[in-house]
Amino acid sequence: MKLAEKHLEKAKKIAVQNRKKKNCKICFGRGYVGTTLENTLVLCHKCVDMEKALLDWKNYVKDVPELKEQYKELFEEEIKNV
Repeated sequence: MKLAEKHLEKAKKIAVQNRKKKNCKICFGRGYVGTTLENTLVLCHKCVDMEKALLDWKNYVKDVPELKEQYKELFEEEIKNV
């Protein structure tokens, strides 16, 4: 299932907010290197704090019902730990 453009834009903002470096030769300051066929971002491993970005994405997803269903595997670990 392809990610809607409005959610992709939010993902891009999350990537930029979680950058650790100002200049990056890999992503050219965007925080991501491209998109997948599912219209999701491929974050820059060099300059993005992956843990913080994932946490921000999870917080966004949990408030959007269609995304919560689409990305339910993000929340499965939390259920197992309870």
